[in-house]
Amino acid sequence: MSVVISGALTDGAGIPMSGCQIILKSRVNTSEVVMRTRADVVTGNNGEYSFEAQVGKYCVYLKRDWRDEYCVGDIAVYDDSKPGTLNDFLTAPDEGDLKPDVVKRFEEMVAQAQQSAGSAAGNARQTAQDVTAAATARDDAQRFAEKARQDATVTAENRKATAEDVKSTGKNAVLSGQRAQAAA
Repeated sequence: MSVVISGALTDGAGIPMSGCQIILKSRVNTSEVVMRTRADVVTGNNGEYSFEAQVGKYCVYLKRDWRDEYCVGDIAVYDDSKPGTLNDFLTAPDEGDLKPDVVKRFEEMVAQAQQSAGSAAGNARQTAQDVTAAATARDDAQRFAEKARQDATVTAENRKATAEDVKSTGKNAVLSGQRAQAAA
């Protein structure tokens, strides 16, 4: 896989560097590039260049005319690298740019994020259990309320029947008393 690196090479004053050799020297073996191989690209009249760099790590050199080549930095080209200028690749941070304490802090942040995710999952499970328990309690309360309404209705009917029985018993007692007086 390759990534397009293109742009215009200029010096510090913004003057195009025409006819300049851009040299990539491979630093590592990859499935596409052998270590210590070299790729050369020459800039156009306005310093323009365009080439496809294979996945790998490279030392970048520039060479003008009869002068010696000089190193301008290292670049890394990855499978997911986006096309860009040579300067984009030269200024991109690489794992070598990270200090050990930064890497350690990053790993701590990853561990903390994983722990938080685990806690959140546990909280979600507990919340689901609490929702289920609340729904069960609500259903039980509704069932008990309905039973209480039914019991209240039965109790009211029983009171009415008892009142009628008392009234009837009172009438029967009066009649019995009247019959007893009449019989005497």
